[in-house]
Amino acid sequence: MLGVLSLMFWSLIIVITIKYLVIVMRADNDGEGGILALASLVTGKQRSRRRLVLLGLFGTALLYGDGMITPAISVLSAVEGLEVSTPSIDRWVVPIVAVILICLFSIQRRGTERVGRLLDQ
Repeated sequence: MLGVLSLMFWSLIIVITIKYLVIVMRADNDGEGGILALASLVTGKQRSRRRLVLLGLFGTALLYGDGMITPAISVLSAVEGLEVSTPSIDRWVVPIVAVILICLFSIQRRGTERVGRLLDQ
């Protein structure tokens, strides 16, 4: 069992390392990376360009979807963890999560703007 878990672990580590660090990190658009930069680099024949644009749009949709669902799942699991210590909080889990997410996404723009300004200096 330990050998199978070790194979799974190291397979994931190697795939992630090769895929992201070697291949994906080399693709850039004037120092900018990611699926949005790759979608802007689409050139070539009209037929292959359409396919690449569609792939870029699909990747961009996945990126935005991941950006929305990851915080929601993290906050929901953290608040549901409070149920272990306080079972009476069961009916308040969804409202608490909604308030936290509304606050998080309402201040997110200000936070990323400040970080971007600091990095430009």
